[in-house]
Parts: sequence; structure tokens; C-alpha cells
Amino acid sequence: MVEIREESTDPLPQGGAGPSSSSSSAQGSNSSTSSPRFASMMDYMKANQMDSILFLCRLVTVFFSICYILPFGSMSTTAYTRAFAAAAATNVFRLRQRLTWFAFSREFLAYMILEDSAHYVMYCIIFITSAPVTMALIPIAFYGVWNSAKFFVAMCNATGNGDSKMCRLVNEQVQKHTANLLGIIACAEIFVFPVFVAMIFMGKVSIFFPLIYGRFLSLRYMSRRNPYTRTAFYQLKCSVHQGVNHPSCPQLVRNIAYKGIELIERFAPATS
Repeated sequence: MVEIREESTDPLPQGGAGPSSSSSSAQGSNSSTSSPRFASMMDYMKANQMDSILFLCRLVTVFFSICYILPFGSMSTTAYTRAFAAAAATNVFRLRQRLTWFAFSREFLAYMILEDSAHYVMYCIIFITSAPVTMALIPIAFYGVWNSAKFFVAMCNATGNGDSKMCRLVNEQVQKHTANLLGIIACAEIFVFPVFVAMIFMGKVSIFFPLIYGRFLSLRYMSRRNPYTRTAFYQLKCSVHQGVNHPSCPQLVRNIAYKGIELIERFAPATS
């Protein structure tokens, strides 16, 4: 039989080493195609520009939150406002990413206000325009750490570094502590409200701030994607019931607790 070979257009090297060189080049091409090619981290960030911008904004939020809590250097005086400004920018970008349509209408406003990012834009505006409350930094700082860690893990997996020790450690911590982290954030958001009420009597905020913040809490309570605020309210209710039902609890304290629970439940929005 006659063996038919496809004619090569490449020039043959001298010395009659054509078949061996062609076979070696074929093996090299096969090995190059069999091994996956991963993009660099810079290429990944260029391909995911919006997520990369969010990642950088969250890092800035965490940085300025730490600068305010640990007042070292001259930056601590403005770190509080800068942390909330970075968090506001993060949530504006995230809101733009989530909204698929835009219209100057009441329906669009009602649709937009259901997004968690819109809630936190409102949250940041409240605290930028009020007296500093250190506890208010907990939600934006913890969300910044959590989302930055998730982006870091996704970037490592996309660039072929998913098996690195650092990536596996960060991924393990994210999966292990997500529920606790979101629960702490929800509790911090709730406990800021009585702080606002106390600040009214101290003359640091207007009476309108607790009303606006109460609206924020009602939006968090109705969140479609994050049930942790509802869970935190329920757990606090159970804890209060357990405490006031103890035989040693005075009747006056018990009555005040029941009235407070009744008042909160009256203002609690309905959820589907």
C-alpha cells in the first residue's frame, strides 16, 4: 500500500531531520493544547472591570474603617466620612450593575428601592450627614471584607491559583463564617437605632434621623436576598421573652418589654 501524507508548507531543515522535527513540533503542540492556559490576575481584572472597581472600593472602605477605629496618624479625623463615601460609591456601582432597566417612573423607583444596594446607599447618606457612630462602621466594613474575599477566591480560581494555600484558606474562612458575619451585621444595624434615640437626648442628631433610619430597618426587614435581619429580630424577640418570663423579673420591666415588642411588631412590614 502507498502511504499518503499531507504535504507540509513549512520548509524542511537541512540534514534530513524533517520527520523527527515535525513529530517533535506535533508533540509540542499537543502538549500546549492539552495543558489549560490561565489568564493573569491583571487580565482577569481587565476582563471584569466593574467587579474589579467594586473590589477596590471595598478595600478602601475597609482601610478607612480601620483607620478610624485605630486612630493612628492624621487621617483618623476624616477616615469616618471617607469610609462611608467609599461604601456609598460601592453600592451605587453595585446598584447600577443590578438594575437592568431605567425609567423616570414611580414603578422604577419602587423596583429600585427593593435592592439591597439601594438600602446601603441610604445607610451611607444617613451616617455621612450625622454625628459619628462607631458601631455604624461594622456593616460596611464587614461587607467589604466578605465581598473582597469572595472576589479574591474567584480571581484565584480563574487564574489557575485556586489550589494555592492562601486561596484555600480564604475560601475556607468565607464558607465557615458567612452566616456568623451576616448575623453580626444584622444585629449591628438593629442596635444602631437605640443609639440614634439616645443621641437625640444628647443633642447630637435631629429627631428625623431615627425616623429615616427606621425606614432603612424596615427595608432591610423586607429584603428578598438577605433574611438575616428578620432572623435577628426574631432571635432578639425570643431572648427578650425568655428574659422577662423569668420569675425574678419585675412586673414593670415585663410590661415595658411586652409593650416594646408590640410596638415593633406593629411597625414591622409584611413579608411574602
